[in-house]
Amino acid sequence: MAHQHGNATRREQERHMVKARIYAGITVIVLFGVMSMLYVYRGLADVVGHLTRLEQVDAPFSIAALEMEKNVGEYAFGVLQYVAQPLPDVRAETSNDSADFSQYHANYMQLSSTRREIELGRHLARDFDNLTRIGATLMDKRDGLDVTFEKVNGLLGDIDALVNQQILHVAPTPEPMRRRTLAALANVEAEAAKLGFWLSAYERRPTALTTRQLLERAAKLDRAIAGYRQLPLQARERRLAGEVEALHVQVKRGVDALLTGEDAMTALASDFVRLQNHMDDVSDEEIEPLAAKGLTAPQKEADRIAVRVLNMLGYAIPLYLIVALLVGALLILSIVRPLRKLASGTKAIGAGDLHYRIVERGKDEFDDLARQFNLMVTRLQESTVSKALLEESEQKLKLTVTDLRQEIAERERSERERGKLQAELRRSEAMAAVGALMAGVAHEVRNPLFGISSTLDAMEATFNTGRSGGRHQEVLRREVRRLNKLMTDLLEYGRPPTEEFSSGRLGNVIAEATRICAPIADAGNVVIDNQADSYDGVLLLNHGRMLQVFVNLIENAVQHAPAGSRVVITARTLDENGRASVECRVQDAGSGFAPDDLPRIFDPFFTRRRKGTGLGLAIVQRIVEEHKGTIAGHNSPEGGAVMVMRLPFMG
Repeated sequence: MAHQHGNATRREQERHMVKARIYAGITVIVLFGVMSMLYVYRGLADVVGHLTRLEQVDAPFSIAALEMEKNVGEYAFGVLQYVAQPLPDVRAETSNDSADFSQYHANYMQLSSTRREIELGRHLARDFDNLTRIGATLMDKRDGLDVTFEKVNGLLGDIDALVNQQILHVAPTPEPMRRRTLAALANVEAEAAKLGFWLSAYERRPTALTTRQLLERAAKLDRAIAGYRQLPLQARERRLAGEVEALHVQVKRGVDALLTGEDAMTALASDFVRLQNHMDDVSDEEIEPLAAKGLTAPQKEADRIAVRVLNMLGYAIPLYLIVALLVGALLILSIVRPLRKLASGTKAIGAGDLHYRIVERGKDEFDDLARQFNLMVTRLQESTVSKALLEESEQKLKLTVTDLRQEIAERERSERERGKLQAELRRSEAMAAVGALMAGVAHEVRNPLFGISSTLDAMEATFNTGRSGGRHQEVLRREVRRLNKLMTDLLEYGRPPTEEFSSGRLGNVIAEATRICAPIADAGNVVIDNQADSYDGVLLLNHGRMLQVFVNLIENAVQHAPAGSRVVITARTLDENGRASVECRVQDAGSGFAPDDLPRIFDPFFTRRRKGTGLGLAIVQRIVEEHKGTIAGHNSPEGGAVMVMRLPFMG
């Protein structure tokens, strides 16, 4: 028992050799691919790490270094601009530049990773503190000089006012002395004005020329005041001269302060510019190269790893393809060869060689299949005779089924035709009954109508009814005519189908109908465009009945067409499935049919006109069907209604 169980287990293991080979091949391919993908993933992870450092550390570090240099330059430019032209907005911008530098310097120090970067950051902070201190001093001195300028200008104005006052109140003295006094005062006023002019020029542009002129004009003003004081003056004049001289002393002090302050500010500005240039050199030569190195190093490392991964892929992909192809080829060969044997055996059996057998050489699934195939052939060989009989019976059954299908199809077709004929018969019977009823009703009603009409004629001939009576008689006569028209339509609708057909040219019928409807069209200012006048098709038709069809269709189109429009009539020959017919169209430019009315337009007594009978289109349809034709109505895409009638060429 144990021995048999062991043999069964061994056979089961041997029977799965093909499956094992497939699993082994797939495992080799997958493992090789997974190892390659892991290597690529590791390389890409390194690249991502370097790029992440570049994005989160090195790039912000470089940006902070560049922004610090930019803030230093903008701060220095703002200070020098304020010194040249003191504007409040410029000084506020320098404060913003200083705050921006502090922010970016903090970022720089936070991102610094080496000792040298930290030392350079601290050195740059100290230099910027000195720069802001000197800049603040320069701007304060500029403000102080502006105050001094204003003060000196005010003193010169005071001198001018005192001199003018003195000129207006010169004491009455002999004429030569008075002229000398006025000339001396005018000289003082002129020199004060010239000093004020050169003071303004110096304020705008403190050059060597303006400095020299400023000193010379101050000295000349001093001499002019001294010349005035040497004149024989009265007590009041001497007091005013003393006040002018005291103001001039303050002016000289102010001028000296301006010149001294300007020189000091020039020297301080030189130190300021020198310090700013030094900071630019430090940024350009040390800080920015370190930042650029921090940018390029991760990038180079990422590029190096990417190149290494690409090179590995250049070897791994072809090798992977080769391994996959080899493993796949071996698997295919191990499967295709047994399948070819089975295919050859199947082909031989299909050709009728029931003696063909497949050689069994292995112990895998294909050998099991070969054994089953050989067993099947043996059983098939034993049942050949039975198979022949079955095939013969099957052939007979197929013939029988085919005959049954044809018979069923013919019966279904006959049933459909019979149903159609029955429906047509029922409709014809119903129409005949309705027609007979309508004809009887019309006949019975027309006699009383004739009597009413005759009575109206007699009343008109016998009595003078006057205007009011004449109006009532006209209403009665109009209603009698309308009822006569209704009775005529009823008789027409109830008339039995005609069998009087003759060959006739359809174009002539359409032309005659057009002439009959011309007065109605002229009254409504509608043009009838008969494009079918030249149609020369000859049909078997009842001329009078077909004329009634076209008159009815054209009148309907004219009544629904707006003034100034056209009613178009066309005719053409069609060939459908070898059957020739003529298609006639009557189209107007009116509002067309309402969508809900289209299915009912041929129903008897259906009308949307207030005085219509609703029998016109029903009569048209009946006459067309007498001619074995069809008629339909629809709306044109361009607007208006279209009636389409098709009549066959009957033999």
